[in-house]
Amino acid sequence: MDAAFVSARPQLRIDGEVRVDLDAGLRALTVNRPLHGMAHAELQLVFWGAADDDPGPSYRFLDVALGAAVSIAFGQDTPVEVFAGEITAIEERYGGGAPRLVLLAQDRLHRLARQRRSRSFDDQSLDAVIGTIASDEGLSADANVSAVSATWHQLNESDLGLLFRLMAPFGMALRLDGETLRARAEAPDPAPIVLDTNDNALDLRLIADLAHQPGEVRISGFDPTADEDLAASAGAPTQAGGGQDAAAVLGTLGWPAVEPLPRPFPWRQGLADGYAQGQFDRRAHGFVAGAARCVGDPQLAPGREVDLTGTTPRFAGRYRVVHCVHRFDASDGYQTHLRLARSGFGGDQ
Repeated sequence: MDAAFVSARPQLRIDGEVRVDLDAGLRALTVNRPLHGMAHAELQLVFWGAADDDPGPSYRFLDVALGAAVSIAFGQDTPVEVFAGEITAIEERYGGGAPRLVLLAQDRLHRLARQRRSRSFDDQSLDAVIGTIASDEGLSADANVSAVSATWHQLNESDLGLLFRLMAPFGMALRLDGETLRARAEAPDPAPIVLDTNDNALDLRLIADLAHQPGEVRISGFDPTADEDLAASAGAPTQAGGGQDAAAVLGTLGWPAVEPLPRPFPWRQGLADGYAQGQFDRRAHGFVAGAARCVGDPQLAPGREVDLTGTTPRFAGRYRVVHCVHRFDASDGYQTHLRLARSGFGGDQ
């Protein structure tokens, strides 16, 4: 979608109904969409004025309730949704002008954090565990984290806390994509969005930082079933980022960077391999990082890639969007703020 043709005002729906009155009262909007975790939104509205069926000024939007479904989209003919969730908090503010109503919303992942359980998943893959938890909440699952069968214990944890804990060693993101719980490595974007410092990228900062970058990650463990020691290592990212990755640069410089990981402790060889690669990727994929403010574009989302142009060759090329914030303000209009990352430095892809 060409950013020049995106409507600057969002379209709001409450419980599936388009609310033009909310659009008119909206003064500010922020939608936070991380690569990993829960998306959330904040809407600020002036809720004092005349309604269509009552010429006298009064408090408005009193029908908006806690728990209501809310969706936010940008675009005129075919609006693109940037957030869907449920209202979890309502706030009223007075003083310094007209009364303001603040609506806070979270996506449906918040439901996975609302109760603690104690149970075990016996002889199941982590992908199967993710599928079970998604099904319990009425969601589908798109999981490709680990197919290794093991026993996984949930001890006085929420479902969301359990998933975060079990997935953390694999270095993969968990997020909601529509009605699907997505848990897998990021895939190449077939249609990256162009960001140009001379056009739609309004502000941009980029840095390649070797601090805390490993040249190799090693992990050891023990398989009690086979009664044998386990060992695994990783020294290259799963996805190239153009130019040299941090491990290659460290090798050229001759800087020691072998990092043994004392935990998590693997008890299957497949887990050891996944842990080593996941922990290496977690940092390697953020070797080159950036922060950008650009013309508002609802197509920008976590996991998408942007093709950065208008910089020197060492920073130009594809970057993963690892955090996306859509902001609307009655005075400044619609802008998108991004955090970007990739594993390569020193040349385009």
